[in-house]
Amino acid sequence: MDLIKLLLIILILSVILIFAFCFIYNKIKVQILKINTAESEIDESLRIKYDLITKIIAEIKKIDKDNKSFKDLDKLKDEELSSFEFERKLVDIEKEIYTIKNENNQIQKNTAINDLWYEITSTNTKIKAGEKYYNESTTLYNKLVTTYPSKLVALIMKLEEKKYFDGKDMYDKNIKDFKI
Repeated sequence: MDLIKLLLIILILSVILIFAFCFIYNKIKVQILKINTAESEIDESLRIKYDLITKIIAEIKKIDKDNKSFKDLDKLKDEELSSFEFERKLVDIEKEIYTIKNENNQIQKNTAINDLWYEITSTNTKIKAGEKYYNESTTLYNKLVTTYPSKLVALIMKLEEKKYFDGKDMYDKNIKDFKI
């Protein structure tokens, strides 16, 4: 009789542990799915932004045929960049476009360029929203993989902390990665 009680207790505890493991694992997987979804939306928006920038540069070169800027844009296709690095490069090109646009009245008054600029601004809003969602999901995920009891599940599944979209690592000694 005692052996049956002991086996029953072991069985009940095993079932409870399995359910707890599954519950925690599912919470972690939900965050991984959210991170992956946000990342793919950011990537798609960055591709759209790249295409818009390419179009706006073509329009600028129609007006200002002597313009020698934007040589870096052609190189971007060949470089293997993370989404964050790709976004930083596009922002630099966008700043260059903004400067040229503000210095040239003809470019400033061009309807096609203004329409494309509006689309870039709209796409930037989508990118920022995607980054915010990605970083929020990453924060929740990192909390799950670094705190007990979910840390045990993460160790068993060999899951590690993820970096935030901007490449910042909250635990490293590099203070410079928090520069704007």
